[in-house]
Amino acid sequence: MSPSLGSSHEVYDVVVLGAGYAGMMAALRMGRRRLGLRVALVNNDEQFVERVRLQESMVAPVKPRIASLSRYLRRTNVQFIRARVLSLDPVRNEVAIEEDGSPRTIAFAQLIYALGSHVDTDNAPGARQHAFRLDPGEGPRSAAALRAALHEIAGRPARVLAVGGGPLSVEAAGEAKSTWPNMSVTLLSATSAGDFSSAKVQSVVRRDLTRLGVELVDNERVIEIESDAAIAASGRRFPFDICIWAAGMRAPPIARQAGLEVDAQDRVVVGTDLRSVSHPTILAVGDSAHPNGPTGAPFRASALAAAVSGVYAAEQVIARNQGLLIRPFSFSTFAQAVAIGRFAALFLLDANDHQMLFVMGGRTASVLRSVLIWLVLHFITFERLLPGLQTWPGRTRAAAPSAAQKSPDQSDVQLKTGR
Repeated sequence: MSPSLGSSHEVYDVVVLGAGYAGMMAALRMGRRRLGLRVALVNNDEQFVERVRLQESMVAPVKPRIASLSRYLRRTNVQFIRARVLSLDPVRNEVAIEEDGSPRTIAFAQLIYALGSHVDTDNAPGARQHAFRLDPGEGPRSAAALRAALHEIAGRPARVLAVGGGPLSVEAAGEAKSTWPNMSVTLLSATSAGDFSSAKVQSVVRRDLTRLGVELVDNERVIEIESDAAIAASGRRFPFDICIWAAGMRAPPIARQAGLEVDAQDRVVVGTDLRSVSHPTILAVGDSAHPNGPTGAPFRASALAAAVSGVYAAEQVIARNQGLLIRPFSFSTFAQAVAIGRFAALFLLDANDHQMLFVMGGRTASVLRSVLIWLVLHFITFERLLPGLQTWPGRTRAAAPSAAQKSPDQSDVQLKTGR
């Protein structure tokens, strides 16, 4: 039932903030006409952004496979609102948005928070001002701006520095070196490049980066970015013409500012039902959520995991409206793939998200990665055509007592609130 607001605000049964993999799947799953739900999907952009292809946009614009969300959702029961989210009031159940330059407020009975994440530039002075990052949009340091800067220096000797060591920085360094072999590309890591899954994965990642000609510098933690150099804690300076910052991700600050319980990366802390532990009318999904339930497996950010969390959140909303209970959220994918320029690393995962068996590298892995990305997008299209009928590849995670190990992110949650 919709909240009683005592005002003229437009009221929806469910408002979904963000039209990424998680938000799209949530909205489409709730769009079944027989449910009779008024569903609004709020997103700042008209196009659907495939974040897993952002490294490709360093080289050339990536043609969107869903160019218009308005047209894509036209024959569904979902109302698309192209607007920027300004703030969230979890007490009054309201969202302030800016649509076509004009502010207005919409209200909700339940809300799904799916605003995703962006590269965290708050962890080193100067990173925001002097480094590019693989974030969507047309901002001065976005992936589009990085593309323009790379093309500008492509005809002369140039130094590109990628900072991070995780999948995002690996993809950035690999894409730059594959496209511009004459550029000097260095991957600078606080620990060891490729050390984000297992020794086998690390070996393949480092092998293929080296094959491309990327210089790997390990155990150098960057503490500051100047206009032309990165400064490490050791005192070493790493000069660059272009710096690509990829040292961690952060969710938007809107949930924290609204007073929801969030972790150190501003992700909403949720229980096993994906509802906010502080404000249960709000669910969080994808990169915006930090599940804090009894599982020993880390919840890795991925397109498929985000999409499935969106489906689950939608089913939670439907269940609450019908007075039903559904089992806790528990999902584990079978594989992960990381792009490395014209190569890739593809590896299988066990139920606790740990790499197992073999790791595939090279061009074959790159082709298979492209197929997996295509499949995730077509899961969304299938949901639009036949909402509610789709089942998902994946497994239930192991419970905490049987998990092989507990991730630091799950066992020691750093919390902060906005009020």
